Amino acid sequence: MPLIQLISALAGDNELAVVVTDGLLLASGPHILYVNAAFERLTGYASQELIGASPRILQGPATSLAARKRLSKALRAGQRHSTTLVNYRKSGEPYRCAIDMFPLLTPEGELFAAVALEREAPRRRGRRPAQGGED
Repeated sequence: MPLIQLISALAGDNELAVVVTDGLLLASGPHILYVNAAFERLTGYASQELIGASPRILQGPATSLAARKRLSKALRAGQRHSTTLVNYRKSGEPYRCAIDMFPLLTPEGELFAAVALEREAPRRRGRRPAQGGED
């Protein structure tokens, strides 16, 4: 069973938002290969708008560059990584997104895809709105 069909079968009805990207960590990538319905509800984007796009479509002024770099570094090293950062819905509304990223590696240890489990993270009491310093 191909990877996307397998993940779709496992994640289709999941309450956690699931997104699968390819392993191309170049300037234009990675590219979204799959999102489940929970991801569509979380972001306000339809899957057709996201497939082939970069996850950067969800980023904006308050998205932490440092958190993004740590996530990219972990993926390049083939390591699981968890973080919280500010993403933006299609409407432009920011939200705190808790991400648990799992790299998928070839037998040779090369990154070929990544699976992210995402959810909206509640704002912690006493914290002001993020200014790009999440994680």
